[in-house]
Amino acid sequence: MIGTHLPPSGSLAAGGGFGPAPGSGAPPLVVEAPPASGSGLLPLVVDATGGSPALVAVVFGLLAVASVLSVAVTYRFARGYLRTGTRPLLLLACGLFFLAPAPIFARLVFANALATPDAYRILTTSGSELFGLLLVLYTIYR
Repeated sequence: MIGTHLPPSGSLAAGGGFGPAPGSGAPPLVVEAPPASGSGLLPLVVDATGGSPALVAVVFGLLAVASVLSVAVTYRFARGYLRTGTRPLLLLACGLFFLAPAPIFARLVFANALATPDAYRILTTSGSELFGLLLVLYTIYR
């Protein structure tokens, strides 16, 4: 998880590991953040669950690119429907929306809602993808 928090006991900043020996009188190793809105210095420890902070940043960047592309393609289908008025383009636009952008946004919402069980996230995103695929298949084979 990326964030600012106090260093855990036994960490480098708390004097364990490669830090100064406890009782040596040397100051502990603490990385300090710049003052935020007039407050004093805060210990800053950045860690990332699932990999290094650079890897997490790359994953979020790719998620943003996938979101933008899926919304752009859905928008093109919707504009085609508005221009021609044909029902298959409307069904394709809805199917593609439930197949790509809706699950991406649902994952983002559920990831930021701390009290949501994983089962709800999986059920919602898988259900949305299934519904989108069914709409696309219905449009193709109708």
